[in-house]
Amino acid sequence: MTRAPRDGRRGRRRWGSAAAFAVCLPVGVALAAGSPIPALTPVPSAPSAPPPPMRILRVTSSDPACQPNCPEWISAEGIISRGTASALAKALDGLGGRRLPILISSYGGSVRDALDMGRLIRARRLAVAVARTLVANCPQRARECPDARGRAMVDGAVCASACPFVLAAGVARLVGPAPRVGVHQITTVFEETEGADRPRRTVKVYEQDWVDRTVAAYLASAGVGEPVMEFLRRTPAASIRWLSLDEIKASRLASEALDPAAPISTEGGGGLAGFAFGDLAKPDVMTATAPDRGGLGAVLTLTYRRGGGALELALARAGERATKFEVGFAPAPGASLASVEARERTARPLLPRDRFCARRGDGPLVVTAAGPASPPLAFDLAGAADVEALAAEACP
Repeated sequence: MTRAPRDGRRGRRRWGSAAAFAVCLPVGVALAAGSPIPALTPVPSAPSAPPPPMRILRVTSSDPACQPNCPEWISAEGIISRGTASALAKALDGLGGRRLPILISSYGGSVRDALDMGRLIRARRLAVAVARTLVANCPQRARECPDARGRAMVDGAVCASACPFVLAAGVARLVGPAPRVGVHQITTVFEETEGADRPRRTVKVYEQDWVDRTVAAYLASAGVGEPVMEFLRRTPAASIRWLSLDEIKASRLASEALDPAAPISTEGGGGLAGFAFGDLAKPDVMTATAPDRGGLGAVLTLTYRRGGGALELALARAGERATKFEVGFAPAPGASLASVEARERTARPLLPRDRFCARRGDGPLVVTAAGPASPPLAFDLAGAADVEALAAEACP
């Protein structure tokens, strides 16, 4: 808490910019896709059990079906408070440069920390999704959870008050079909004392100038437009303005839809399950293609989801797709194809992310389709623009 002297008065004024966060908001009915969103909801002033401060965890999917290449993500749940941005920075520094998606559920808290979190996320080009994480191997309120295992879910996730500033920072911003994303006025909290013999009092002040200069500029730089700022200015701090899905899309506060059945997919290579709005049949994944270097007309397609543990591979030759093949890396550039036939290979079209990242510059990727008459095919991954873009997301 920053302290500043107050001229002409005894004692000191302590101040910190914070959004009055919405806590334990009741919702009368479950919201379905396309159902009306309540426009204005009072914020209870005295919750019986305040939510804990935000916990930042690196989580690996607990689904046994994804072993040994399970997807990972960063879970951020709870009230944003002083030090939350530093905790996020520490967690991101421990990733070795890997860009894991952020799954956030929060009723808000400190605006300044939320903005600092957003700047970290934007600088590292991370995706943000409004979703919860059910951690299987640690208590909900445990501050630390080494080797956290869990599953992601959309139900019950909320992003209100200061939380949308974190959501806005994502290079991809994802919400479920009936999102609970809300805003209201920002208050600055002053704690005043009149001397040792006088009681302390707390004063909350809405500062329009600070909102316009700082928050509006921040949202504009993230590409988020109206009606977010309009609702933020007009909605009293004691209430919350829940944004409809159409308003979220129109303002670009979200760029993609999150699969409500499995926000983190554990099928195939796994990873963040985002889709273009209005078309859940087309997953938003990163793909790259590489032609075989022997000129035989074969094309290898690599697919990766954010946070996934493996890359999915598809091999096509003469218009036909191979359903089963083996894959390995040549030991060095220019090595004969025969030398890799006994080396590391997999019988299914998945390439572990860590193996791809460690070996992609070592030599060509060698693929052998099932069948005695199928010769090995070599694919050069280094230098291909779309492969490099995919690697920038998958690899540290």
